[in-house]
Amino acid sequence: MVDLQLFTPLIRYSEPEEGEPQTIHPNKEQLSRRHAIIPDQPSENQETSSQGCCSSDNVIIVPHVQISPNESHLFNRAISSGGGLLADLQRATIASQAFYAEASEPQKNRSPWILKRLYEWSGRAKRREIIKHVQAALETSKDHEIEDDELEKLLPVSYEEMFLGDETSTLPPSKQKYLQAVWELFHTELVFLYRQLFVLRDVYKEPLKRCQVEGCLLLVEPDLLFGNLDQLCRISRTFCQSFLSLLSTVDKEVWDCTQLVVDLFERFSKGPSTISAYQAYCINYKATMEYLGSIRQKEERFTEFERICLADERCFRLQLEDLLIAPLQRITRLPILLREIHKRSEDEESKGKVEKVIDTMTESLRSIDDSVQWLHNFERLQQLQTQVVWPNISELEPKSYIPDFLRVALSRQFCENLLAHPRRKLIHEGPLELVENGRTVDMYAFLFNDMFVLTKTKKCASKLKVKGVPLGKSEHYIVQRQPVPLDSCVFCDADSNDQATPMSLKFAFVIIHLTRYYQVVGIYTLQAADKADKELWIEKFQESIENYESIQLKDMLKCTPLFSSLSLRRCSSSRLMSKSEPNSPQLPKEDGKEKKEKEEKKECCSSSTCNQNQ
Repeated sequence: MVDLQLFTPLIRYSEPEEGEPQTIHPNKEQLSRRHAIIPDQPSENQETSSQGCCSSDNVIIVPHVQISPNESHLFNRAISSGGGLLADLQRATIASQAFYAEASEPQKNRSPWILKRLYEWSGRAKRREIIKHVQAALETSKDHEIEDDELEKLLPVSYEEMFLGDETSTLPPSKQKYLQAVWELFHTELVFLYRQLFVLRDVYKEPLKRCQVEGCLLLVEPDLLFGNLDQLCRISRTFCQSFLSLLSTVDKEVWDCTQLVVDLFERFSKGPSTISAYQAYCINYKATMEYLGSIRQKEERFTEFERICLADERCFRLQLEDLLIAPLQRITRLPILLREIHKRSEDEESKGKVEKVIDTMTESLRSIDDSVQWLHNFERLQQLQTQVVWPNISELEPKSYIPDFLRVALSRQFCENLLAHPRRKLIHEGPLELVENGRTVDMYAFLFNDMFVLTKTKKCASKLKVKGVPLGKSEHYIVQRQPVPLDSCVFCDADSNDQATPMSLKFAFVIIHLTRYYQVVGIYTLQAADKADKELWIEKFQESIENYESIQLKDMLKCTPLFSSLSLRRCSSSRLMSKSEPNSPQLPKEDGKEKKEKEEKKECCSSSTCNQNQ
């Protein structure tokens, strides 16, 4: 064991001045074991080294290091460790040099450039991860349980190869155009199935779901984005298979495909989920596009996902919006293809059958369109119900006295939930100017199928928040006048350029509000922005009044005995015309005077529209 007392004379501590750290100066003879570049010290060091009694082999070299007085124990601890004395001391020396070198440097803040590079590196890593998952999903996205290779082989087949083969020249040109129209019905459905529906499923939907299994793009909802896509794939595939199965029953000598078309669309239309599937997709299309826009703003990696999917060769450079709108375009194109078959048909009987199919499809499309319009209208009504503010009775009639027991009940209007009704329809809306007291006031008007409402716009702070951040200001509509029922109003044209009047009316019209007792309780003189806007308001008003009167008359007749008497009279008159029952009782004919009185009475009970041209 090495005697530690032998090392005490090797290191000389010079008395430092106040505030100056101690400096360790090893003897020059101690450098025989280590060739270090140390400046020569005065002769005083040599005298001190000669007093030592240890050999040079047992000498430990301490390099030129500046340390503070209270930290010299690091070296003493390293020296007294024993065993691998030199290696331990060297490690301690290197560590202490690094420590004090870092301590001596001033602290520096992290550069924003470094943080930016770190953010870019993390973004690149995320993109590489997305690319890896999407590419792996695209390679295995084909569903062999639904795919039909026989149908896919028919994509490049023309109508000559499908119907005629080598007998093309034997048929007249009119028959060839007829077969081409029938072939186009099948071929466009096949292209729709493989180039749009299957691409939307195999290139976008399935890879998205596989990425979510791997933990990516978890904020995206595939059901909200793609809807009932799988159901549409099955319907389209069944349509193509039914066409091929019915084609085998067609007479090859005559090539009359009328019964094929009739049977095909009977299967297509009678299915309980066929038209309803397209109807559901069309209804949800608007919400799908809004959701797609929000996802692109919130999820940056979804944009990268779209870019990778777009590069797939199966897309044919079709973007996601082009594929999502394909079912709407397909269902609206079917009547056009049927009309082309009807045009090329030669037999009148065949034309009659195809025309019935066209009427059925047109009616189905009309029901789909009505459903879409009703949904959009109802969504707008629900939005307006939250934005329209109905002032209470104390604000409308400040001079009226309200008993204390009714103040709470009358603090709100009972019609706050009036607008969002399934049978109500918003016909038209827009800004108008209300003329009152010789000046104009900006208003915003709503014309429904049963009433007219005048409001003022007001921007209020929105209470809705997204991720804790308020959405800002939203528009509210303060009701300024009592709603005017369309069955209790008179609509007049009121343009005036008379110089004698204090103000000229341009593009103006007047609405007179009547009670059920024909008392005038309000008159509103309104000005439109231009002539086209005024004509549009007049047109919408007239249509709304006429439709409301007809609906109201039907509802009234159904609830009164008059409806049964009219039905009886209609049945009796039909019997008289047919003369099938000669002994049936005949109703007395009305003379001209009674008929005229009834017409005048009907005009008094209904609202009128008067045009006043000055």
